[in-house]
Amino acid sequence: MSVIVPLYKRYDFMEHQLLEFLRDPGFLAQGELIYVIDDPSIRADVLFEADRLYHLYQIPMRIVASPLNRGFSGANNLGAEHAKGEYLLFLNSDVIPIEPGWLEHLIAAFDEEAVGVVGARLLSADGGIQHAGMDFDYLDRFGIWRNIHPGAGLAPEFDGRELRDVRAVTGACLIIPRSVFDQIGGWNMGYLLGDFEDSDLCLAARNAGYRVLYQPLAELTHLERQSFSGMADDAFRLRMTICNAVRHQARWRDEIEAPFAPGPAATVPSARDMRAQA
Repeated sequence: MSVIVPLYKRYDFMEHQLLEFLRDPGFLAQGELIYVIDDPSIRADVLFEADRLYHLYQIPMRIVASPLNRGFSGANNLGAEHAKGEYLLFLNSDVIPIEPGWLEHLIAAFDEEAVGVVGARLLSADGGIQHAGMDFDYLDRFGIWRNIHPGAGLAPEFDGRELRDVRAVTGACLIIPRSVFDQIGGWNMGYLLGDFEDSDLCLAARNAGYRVLYQPLAELTHLERQSFSGMADDAFRLRMTICNAVRHQARWRDEIEAPFAPGPAATVPSARDMRAQA
């Protein structure tokens, strides 16, 4: 298992994450932690902080530094190039586990049939649901399909605790087998400023015959967009979102507009089946 955390502009959430990792024996036993510096201006500070945190908490970590800003997809792909795990967990630096065991719940979902991607339940700082799977909604004004988060703002008890199929999950906390990641070509680098890469990845997995699952038993807090603060003003972000949406629907319009059919699109073995065959 490889946990890949990109860092851009801010790195002050590292210690908060590490404190939660430290009290989770399951996490500590799973494998490697990789921080990807995607901002050359913070490289020296992150290296100093990583050294301080290692000596303080003794949690092994790898630091991968890019000489330039690659963007969300590029940073994740760079981390994956250096990862050794059978599974790749992509995690934003401002996503903080709530209690131990969340990673085991995510991995256990791969024992279901033909699973390619699994996402967690993310809560806002006030405890309301921020993410419980993604769907798509058509905006007549712009002629585009946008990503939406059904159930956002609800109390978690209204969401249920059943593992279930969804169209997509957020890239803020997403796990995928290395074999599936390589098969679909990793994160698409054609999007700007952190929009639609996650749904693109999920739709690529579904197009290859895999299921995308939402695991509400894996629960974390997401301080949304804190890890990417200062990137652009609202007007510029809106223009980039529209550009990204146009690219996204050009690639996946048929999948987006088709009725959602839970379950595998093709016969793909489960992780349990593959272990039994090994």
